[in-house]
Amino acid sequence: MRACWAGAVLALFVTGCQAPATQSQLASVARPQLTAAVGKQITIAEVLKTTGRAGSEITDPWDPLADALAQGAVFKADYVVDAAGRADGRRSFTSVQAAVSRAVADSAGGSGRVYILVKPGTYRELVYVPASSRPITLYGEGRSAADTVITAGLDAAVAPADYVKQYGAQFAAADPSIQAMHALVRERSGNISTSGSMTVWVRNHGFQARNLTFENSYNKATGNAREECGERACGNSAPDAQINRVHHQAVALTVEGADKAQFENVRLIGFQDTLYLKSFEARVTARSFFHRSYIEGDVDFIFGDTTAYFYRSEVRSLGDRSTSYVGAPNTNWKTKYGFVFDTVRFTHDGSPNALAGKFYLARQWFHNSRCSPYAPVAVEGYRCVLGDESVYRKPHGTITPTVLETVGKMLVVNSTIGRHIDRANPWSDWNRPGTLAYRPAQFTSDDFWTNLRRAGIDPVRDLGYGAQPVPADIYLAEFNNADE
Repeated sequence: MRACWAGAVLALFVTGCQAPATQSQLASVARPQLTAAVGKQITIAEVLKTTGRAGSEITDPWDPLADALAQGAVFKADYVVDAAGRADGRRSFTSVQAAVSRAVADSAGGSGRVYILVKPGTYRELVYVPASSRPITLYGEGRSAADTVITAGLDAAVAPADYVKQYGAQFAAADPSIQAMHALVRERSGNISTSGSMTVWVRNHGFQARNLTFENSYNKATGNAREECGERACGNSAPDAQINRVHHQAVALTVEGADKAQFENVRLIGFQDTLYLKSFEARVTARSFFHRSYIEGDVDFIFGDTTAYFYRSEVRSLGDRSTSYVGAPNTNWKTKYGFVFDTVRFTHDGSPNALAGKFYLARQWFHNSRCSPYAPVAVEGYRCVLGDESVYRKPHGTITPTVLETVGKMLVVNSTIGRHIDRANPWSDWNRPGTLAYRPAQFTSDDFWTNLRRAGIDPVRDLGYGAQPVPADIYLAEFNNADE
């Protein structure tokens, strides 16, 4: 039996595994397990039944397993993409983006789902799918998802001019809604950042993909070990060692604000930040479902603030770097569910770093923080207080309610966890104490409220919250898992 919670959340977690302890002690040593009653409620129907604004979601039941996509239906293609074929610009294309663009243009005023068949091959391009009025299904017909690959090699540090030089031509004749997405990346200052590095970018409600590989090939030919000092301080103990740094994040797939996005037998290939599940606006969630799929990466490689269910899939941690985090959720504290992994195999690549057994299931993304109110910082006169913007001008900083309440939620149930994950502490703090980016792991809403009060921020008086949740809301927990 693993270490378990005790005390304030008896109704939610298994108890009796260790002597009672204070919540702060538990936060550093516990591996919380849901009770059977609560764990059995973590189902596809339960997690995916609501969507919308945090705290006032609408009920909209969704059963993705009942969809023809998951049942292996044979589709009739409206458009066909074949890298080795001949394009007519109407129904046949040699690039995926060209087919998507035509489908979006043709869908104006129409209804029903649009099907785009992608023939086996490697497509070296970006694919942007806008929030058009008709849902799009993108599917391959190869023997496996590995037969049909959409790949690009952008990372967050790329300058906009270089992005345009590499990929601008493919958007020249695209539908205006796709050109608008391209402009959002092209017109960034400095570099394209994480949110501009994706190979595939989906905003389309009801989007589906099946039997495809989406890859960000950045560093894939050489390995990611050279980025070690970007993520780890590598001897730099300054308070700002890990704040506001571009660490060469490279996204394979971004799903932004697209509700009921469904992925069947897909492969998502990358290193840092492989899969980005992003709300279109703060405090509003959408839903994604991943079934019989494979996702690999090293640092924060499944991250974001939406609700997502991963079922009967494999999640592989790569060990080029000495520390790895599977998830980096930044779920709003009022959103009921963040990332849920059910019947998932958490595997590793057999590298020495992985076999050391010190990797993590997740760390809760302290999104857009510029200072930390949660621990002392070695700067004379330092303070970090509630404010209207998140900013740090040494020695003072402010933090907004929106940043504070992106607490991050992740549940792992009925799954197998490999030896690469730290058995005693599978959940990590966000960075280290003494840095501007630090926040301790928070397992429940009790932790969230306690930490705010210790930081001098009253949840009721300063943030306008109601009563503290009773029983506590669950942020990080496991149920019915097996260790490798």
